[in-house]
Amino acid sequence: MTFSKYHSFSRIFYVYSIMRNFFKKNSETYVPIEKANVDNITSRIIGDFGRWQLKISILMSLIKLPMAWYQLNIIFMAPPQQFWCAKPPAFEKYTDEEWRKISVPVIMEYPCLIFDPDILLIAPKMDRHIIPLVACQKFVYDKTFFKRTLTSDFGLVCTKRWYINMSQCVMMTGIVVGGLVFGSIADKYGRKKPLMLAIVIQATGSYLVSFAPYYWTFLVVWFILAFGCGGIAIISFVICMEVVSGRWRTYIPVVYQLPFGLGNVVLALLSYWLRDWRKIEFALATVSLIYLLYWFWLPESPRWLLAVGKYDEAVEVFKKIVLENKRDVGDIRAIVALLPKKKKNDKLHLQFSDLMKSKNMRRKTIILSLIWFFTGLSYFTFSQYLGLIGSSIFLLVSMSGIISIPGGLLCLFILAKLGRKTTLNLFQILATVCFFAIYIFPKEDAKKAGIRLFFAGLGFAAIAGTVPALYLYTGELFPTVGRNVGVGGVTTFARIASMIAPLLVHLDVYIPGLPLLLVIFISAGQIFLVFPLPETRNKPIPDSLEEAEQFR
Repeated sequence: MTFSKYHSFSRIFYVYSIMRNFFKKNSETYVPIEKANVDNITSRIIGDFGRWQLKISILMSLIKLPMAWYQLNIIFMAPPQQFWCAKPPAFEKYTDEEWRKISVPVIMEYPCLIFDPDILLIAPKMDRHIIPLVACQKFVYDKTFFKRTLTSDFGLVCTKRWYINMSQCVMMTGIVVGGLVFGSIADKYGRKKPLMLAIVIQATGSYLVSFAPYYWTFLVVWFILAFGCGGIAIISFVICMEVVSGRWRTYIPVVYQLPFGLGNVVLALLSYWLRDWRKIEFALATVSLIYLLYWFWLPESPRWLLAVGKYDEAVEVFKKIVLENKRDVGDIRAIVALLPKKKKNDKLHLQFSDLMKSKNMRRKTIILSLIWFFTGLSYFTFSQYLGLIGSSIFLLVSMSGIISIPGGLLCLFILAKLGRKTTLNLFQILATVCFFAIYIFPKEDAKKAGIRLFFAGLGFAAIAGTVPALYLYTGELFPTVGRNVGVGGVTTFARIASMIAPLLVHLDVYIPGLPLLLVIFISAGQIFLVFPLPETRNKPIPDSLEEAEQFR
């Protein structure tokens, strides 16, 4: 009898032990109803980071390469290039050097005007002071470094020189419009399909650009290419933020930005090899076609599906991710069912104007817009200033890309340890100090050239570190249902600043050092703009507008 009782108690204890271990092992699948939101439901099912998140993060990071190529390749499409007036057939007896010597005024930097050829033909030794100047009708271009450029193909010299700046303005305008349009579309219709559409537009636009017969045709297609590029930029970043949770949400969006610098290096090497703007564009378009394979590798964002109430579709995506991550989470549908059902009057996608209707979100949106504007202004202004410290265009672009990588890595370390606001302030202080150091060491002093170069590199690294930190911080302050349109809206101001930057740099002609002095004040002023914003480190990102409004 005693043995029988002991045996019965042993069996009961054995069953209890199995059940206890089972529930302990799978406790993460049981989410308290009061805490059942999109953030922790997603984390409980697929984990903070696994094989699937690693794959998606790598795919989104690689897509930064063409974004760097297209935003910067105007440098190699229309580089500084020597040119002179073509020799008329009547002057064949003169060598090219003799023709330039007799036809171009000595004081002219560019031979846009020449002495009247008809008079020179009759009286080549006549006093040049009494020979009228006329516009040159045809130009010859120096092809020592580049075989063919946008400048030589479309004659963008003299009165058309400003067309080159207009090309870059059109590029940035296209990126702005693309970011806004695709941001809104992606919040309404999902992340995957709009991203693939943007990739197709970008690749197609690049092919068409390489065959553009006229400048105005080029400009139209250039805008279309930029439109696709803007869509890719905003959607890929948001996907990076949405696939990871926990501490990985600090790391991945920052690492996502690093290939942009690598893209600079690749672009410089490709341009050095091809030396033809049409071939460069064609090569970039061909490489961009590879990204069409993302259709087979990239599912719809499960976080977006949950945020808009498409629970059945989210469950199917979760099932595939769980298999890839090798997780055992039990009944996925039961876990998703813990989320409250979406009501008919719930806002499932937002417009940028919706972010301005509530007090707290309006304040955060305005401040972020100002920060992005000033960050873009200092970044693009100093990027152009960096080009004044050397002579090799290939080396300068490569150097700027290489310098940005350690800045991003340093940003990653500080973000994890100190948070978003502190990271932004530290980088802005460092940038301000570096710019001031450059300002007090005049460029006329050749002995201080090494010091200026050191602080220029350190300052650029500081700005490069600010950008990924600001991207991450911006994405965390906007809700899931409006993250694309929010991030796209405020980063628009950085693009606007990129259009103003060339004008700011040009002020150096009138007041030497003024652009750098303005950048110093801009960088210092940004420190105070960050203070009113809340810290987002180790806090769940909001999914609805209501949650974002309450986040202070």
